[in-house]
Amino acid sequence: MEKSNLNNLMKRIQRDRDEMAFSEIFDFFAPKINAYFIQNRIKIETSEELTQEVLSTIWIKSNLYDSKKSVLSTWVFTIARNKKIDFFRKNSKINFKEEDIREFLYQDREINLIEENEAKKQIDRINKQLDEQQKIMIKMNFFENKSHKKIADELEIPLGTVKSRIRHILMKMQEILE
Repeated sequence: MEKSNLNNLMKRIQRDRDEMAFSEIFDFFAPKINAYFIQNRIKIETSEELTQEVLSTIWIKSNLYDSKKSVLSTWVFTIARNKKIDFFRKNSKINFKEEDIREFLYQDREINLIEENEAKKQIDRINKQLDEQQKIMIKMNFFENKSHKKIADELEIPLGTVKSRIRHILMKMQEILE
């Protein structure tokens, strides 16, 4: 289907809440969105549910689409991408254990070679080098499993600042351990 036809259908949905136009949009995008989810390793049953959610969002939020800002397929797949991210966040089972963190910190070395005493000394060195704000950010991100966005909201600082600070802290920790 041509871009202009899709835009005309979307205008009818926005202006008149035209169900026939939505049906055509649905028929055009549903298989593509479903395939997108399946390609991203989401089971068929779940991908169908997520596809329904995306299409429902398109109907509900049709007034937010602006053809001057993006092509309709870009807008649709941005919604699908966000649903995919939400799905993975809600369904990820992350349990952090001390061994997992040690493995991360020593990814280039044999963990069996590190004695318990040495590991504690290195953790002490890291604790002495990091200020309270840095310790809080690492704790929120790696131990409380909070997203960078959530950390930014809670600490009331910009998202980009959170990302760069965490990256800086991890590089600093790696330098301390070398």
